[in-house]
Amino acid sequence: MKQKTYLILTIIILIFIVTFTLQNTGEVNIHLLFWNIQTSLTLLIFALFSLGVVITIFVLTPTIIALKSTLKKDVKIISKLQETDNVYSEKEVENE
Repeated sequence: MKQKTYLILTIIILIFIVTFTLQNTGEVNIHLLFWNIQTSLTLLIFALFSLGVVITIFVLTPTIIALKSTLKKDVKIISKLQETDNVYSEKEVENE
């Protein structure tokens, strides 16, 4: 069921992208400091979107690494606490 949903969603997104590309083939001029670049609007939007994705990845990578490290430490603490709980549970059973 999930695979069908993802397939349908992917097809809809691809149709949207193709439609957007075909409707925005116009040329735009980009003036930045000493550069003057002429490119299609679609290529410009795709390049800026990709740049945003790359910047986001670079900004979030340290946070993700820190969270994974914290998660590993927490898992170790939880497993030690569970082992301790099991030891005390076994002692209670023996005392009864």
